[in-house]
Amino acid sequence: MRTPWRLPLLLSVCVALGQLLHLAPLVDAVAGAAPADVRLAYPAGHVLFAPLTLLADWLNGSPARELKGFVAWTLAVYGFWRLAARRRPGRSTIGRALRELEAGALFLGALALYAAWGALLPRPIPRLVAADPDVLVFDLHSHTAASHDGRAGFDAAATAAWHARAGFDAAFVTDHNTAGAIRAWRGDGRSGALLLPGIELSLSGLHLLALGTDREIPTAPYRGDWGATGRLVRALAAGDTAAPPTGRTAPAASSPGIDVTATPYLVASLPEYWQHHWGPDLDTLVAWGVRGFEVWTSSPRAMEVPPALRREMIARCLRDGLAVFAATDMHGLGYAASAWNVARVRGWRTLETGALGAVLVAKFRREGPAADQVVVRRRWLPETAAQATVAVPLNLVLLLRTATPAHGAALLGWIWIPALLLSSRRRSPRS
Repeated sequence: MRTPWRLPLLLSVCVALGQLLHLAPLVDAVAGAAPADVRLAYPAGHVLFAPLTLLADWLNGSPARELKGFVAWTLAVYGFWRLAARRRPGRSTIGRALRELEAGALFLGALALYAAWGALLPRPIPRLVAADPDVLVFDLHSHTAASHDGRAGFDAAATAAWHARAGFDAAFVTDHNTAGAIRAWRGDGRSGALLLPGIELSLSGLHLLALGTDREIPTAPYRGDWGATGRLVRALAAGDTAAPPTGRTAPAASSPGIDVTATPYLVASLPEYWQHHWGPDLDTLVAWGVRGFEVWTSSPRAMEVPPALRREMIARCLRDGLAVFAATDMHGLGYAASAWNVARVRGWRTLETGALGAVLVAKFRREGPAADQVVVRRRWLPETAAQATVAVPLNLVLLLRTATPAHGAALLGWIWIPALLLSSRRRSPRS
């Protein structure tokens, strides 16, 4: 019987070409070049299970359309493989149909299990590493189970632990319309990342991050229309601690080291400002006091923003002195990070949590777009609908080009060990 070397050889050539045409896996989303002062570190398990982990990392940072595209391409490849497979003689039509139904059920079950593993389980993930001890890696926007859409059980401790595994030194906790989790947190960074105070406000077609405060800020009176939203945003930007009228200030003792009356730093979150307030409303937000914008996240919906509009937003921020940020928007689902913020904060390791949050907010206000570097996993983002149809295979090629040599060796092992075992089985005489 003919030994099936054709497919292993083809896959091996793809892996080898990926290594020969290697690209840095990280890129500065603003400058467009590979960052020089940070790198990704991979645990041994990530390398060992390279086909599973590399693909899961890419899926965790994909736009929603590419997640759907991945399912469509996977089903298409499966269907082509089944059609091309050699049919066994002597089977009835019903027998073949039952066999295909059984194979299809097994395939869909395996695909569902893989998706659950990649999104929910604490699998090996890469972490961002900076050599300079004065470099701080932080997340702008994350959640706990206190948010209405947070994963059950994903509390502040789990948030701190996950951020540390992904290479974050600190993370703003910005639960939806509540700061309860961050006020109750007692961590000090020894068992996870430092958690910093914030809140995500749901307003009129707008999600707004208020960083550096753990005040409870009721938003219901300000969600109804754009004008009402403006009244709240202007009051927060002005440091009016009496606004909103029904608000309350948490006792300072509940959050040691955190100034609960500090004027929050306001950042517009994706995808809402792009979907609902693109155009003149952006100028209005800036006039009201919004001083930063997310331009890259790990959220599938937020990654839907067209690349041309992302570039336009970055250019606008650079022109007007507004800060630009990445965010994980972590809710406990999707286990690998695909975006980090990197800032130089001299002596940050000696600061308490509350002081570090205040120092970062002051840095954002003072330096604007120079306050941090937006570092993201490299991926190809389509500009047109036609390009979107081939985004999945092109990004899989890019995945091979950004794999480390160790990952490349592991991929070759996953290609050739099964091929050799199968070949040996086919050559062995039947009993």
